[in-house]
Amino acid sequence: MEVYFYCQNCNEKITIDQLALLNEGKCPKCGTIEGFSTAPKSENDTFESLTVINDTELLEKSFQD
Repeated sequence: MEVYFYCQNCNEKITIDQLALLNEGKCPKCGTIEGFSTAPKSENDTFESLTVINDTELLEKSFQD
């Protein structure tokens, strides 16, 4: 069974072998570095509401509570 990954920007479908060969992690179709998921973007609603914070913000929030 082939595993496919989908660009989280343009939804381009690539194989795991293609993923391993990417130049700097950029999508071969759109050139972004938004990342890849095993679920198509349309099925992955968590990316729409996901909040990304860096380590400093996480530590600040941990010590403020």
